[in-house]
Amino acid sequence: MGNKHSVGEPLEAWEVSADAFDDSGTHRSSHVGDIEIVRVDLDQTRDVFAVLDGEDAILGRLAELILDPATGRLDPTLDAQLEPLGSRLLILKTMRLTPEWRGFGLGILLAGIAIKKLAGGVRAAVCDPRPLPDPQDADGDEDPVEREVAVAVLSEVWTQLGVEHFRDGVHVLDLNLVTIDERLEWLRKRAEQYRTFEG
Repeated sequence: MGNKHSVGEPLEAWEVSADAFDDSGTHRSSHVGDIEIVRVDLDQTRDVFAVLDGEDAILGRLAELILDPATGRLDPTLDAQLEPLGSRLLILKTMRLTPEWRGFGLGILLAGIAIKKLAGGVRAAVCDPRPLPDPQDADGDEDPVEREVAVAVLSEVWTQLGVEHFRDGVHVLDLNLVTIDERLEWLRKRAEQYRTFEG
């Protein structure tokens, strides 16, 4: 599925690489995309807020929105919103599809498959579906209107997996309420339609 490495002991970081292969399944025809996921155990980690905030800006921002800085635990509003089963939290840190694979519904399907693989003991998955800066855009100029449209479109796409908006762009998937297998089956069928149209 991907490579796991410990970031600093209570965090597990997973790097998932998706590739397309030829019909024989032996030669990679193209790279589809990459996903970075962090898994943390809320019961085994003394101060989840400090751990996430100390890693990098993306995890720090998410920590500010889903955790209570005073206690280092889940924000009380989010805690009450989620079913109480499971002690782990999945954070989809980054996801990037290569340009030629965008627009076919593969990003959300790949994210859902990764979440399912890592869902053991997980209470919820968290993501912030904002577009990542384009590495080819060296000057960093970005039209704010285009960005808002992209955020709205990505937010809508993520709802197909069952995520719900929590606060300031952060979306949460309660893995005790959403039947991920049913969502993935629907997403697979939809992705297959693109293949039928293309073929």
